[in-house]
Amino acid sequence: MNKQKKITLVVILLAVLLMGIGYAALANVVLTINSKASATASDENFKVYFTAANTATSDTEDTTNVEVAVTAKATSATVNFSGLTKKDDEEYAILEIENASNDVDAESIKVTVNSTDTTGIFGAEAIMCDASGNAITDFAVASGAKTYVKISAKLLKTPTADVETTITATITAIAKTAE
Repeated sequence: MNKQKKITLVVILLAVLLMGIGYAALANVVLTINSKASATASDENFKVYFTAANTATSDTEDTTNVEVAVTAKATSATVNFSGLTKKDDEEYAILEIENASNDVDAESIKVTVNSTDTTGIFGAEAIMCDASGNAITDFAVASGAKTYVKISAKLLKTPTADVETTITATITAIAKTAE
C-alpha cells in the first residue's frame, strides 16, 4: 500500500471512532426516579387486652367471694368483691393481660381501677405482677407475651351496714416506638 492510502485509511478509522464516541455521548440518558413511601399508624396494629382471670383468692376468711367478669379481648374488666366484714379484710384477683400485637412491643402497660364505692369504706388497688401475684417493676411486654395485674379491695374501716362495690380495671398501654 502506498503512503497516501494508509493515511486515508487511518483518517477514515479515526473518523468512524470519533463518530461512535460522539453518538455514545449524545445517546447516554440518565434516568432518575423519585418516589415516596408513607406509613399510617392504626389502632388495629397494637392490641393489648385482658384475656382471662388467672386466679381469684382472698386473704380473709372463707366467707368472702370474688367474681371476675372478663370479656375476652377487652381493655376493661369488672371485679366484684363481697363478704368482707371487718377493717383490713382484703380480697384480690389476678388478671391476665396479653399483648396480641403481631410485631409491636408495649413500652409499658398500666392498669387503673375505679370503684363504685362512695362511702370511703373500700380501698382499691392495681399492682402489675407475675402470674403468682408478686409485684414487678418492668412493665414492658413484647408482642405475643403476657403479663398480669393484681386487683385488690380492702376494707378501710368496719362497715356498720351492708355495702357493695364494683371495681373496674382499665388498661392503658403505650406502644414502643420503632427505632
